Amino acid sequence: MAPKKLSIAPVEEETLSPYEQRLYIELDRILYQNELTPRAVTDFWTGDRDGVIAQLRQMKDRVTRSIVLTHYVELDDTLTRLILRHLFGKSRRNTAQRRTVQAMLDKTYLIQKLDLVAGFRAVSKQTKSNVQALNQLRNTLAHRYLGAPPKSERLYKSKYDVYTEKGLSKLRDDMWEVSTELEPEVTKIAMDLVLAQKEWNRRRRKGTQTKTARSGDARL
Repeated sequence: MAPKKLSIAPVEEETLSPYEQRLYIELDRILYQNELTPRAVTDFWTGDRDGVIAQLRQMKDRVTRSIVLTHYVELDDTLTRLILRHLFGKSRRNTAQRRTVQAMLDKTYLIQKLDLVAGFRAVSKQTKSNVQALNQLRNTLAHRYLGAPPKSERLYKSKYDVYTEKGLSKLRDDMWEVSTELEPEVTKIAMDLVLAQKEWNRRRRKGTQTKTARSGDARL
C-alpha cells in the first residue's frame, strides 16, 4: 500500500546550505519511502496499535540487518585494498594483472581475505576474533529468516544482542578498532577531520552568540 503524502522534517536554514538541504531532503525521502524511519509508520498506521507494533518491529529488523551488512561490506573493501596495495603498491594503474587479482578477490570470502592479509602483516588475535564474529553474524542475517531471528542466533560474539542499542554499539566499537588496526592512517585522517569540524562548529557558534549579544546591546 502506498504511503501517505511525504512529510519532510524542517531544516533550519541557518544550519544547512541550500545544497546541504537538498541532500538532507533526498535522504529523508529515501528513508521514508523505504520505511526505514519510524515517521513512515506513524504517518500511515497511527490509531492501529497492532499495525504500529508490527511495522516498527519489521523496520527494526531491516535496519539492524542493514547495519551489520554495511560493516561487513566496508571491512571486505578494506581487506581488498590492503591486498592490492601489498601487491601493487600505491599505484592505481588498471593493468591486466590488477584486474585479474581484483576479479579473484571479488570471489574470495571475508575470512579468506583476512588470512591473506595476515600472511604479509601482523593481525592481532582480537581483530581476528572481531572479524570472525562479524562474519558469522552476517551469514545468519543475510541468508536466513523473514523476520528477526531468535535471540540465540542474533548474538555478536555469543553475548551481545545486535537487536538492541547496546549490542549494536559493541559491534560498532569493535569494527572501529579493527579499522584502526588495519588502516591506522585512514582512521587518523578521519578523526582529524572530525576534530577539525568540531572546532569549526564551536567557533561558529561562539561567533553567532557574540553577534547576537552585540545586537542585543545595540537595541538597548
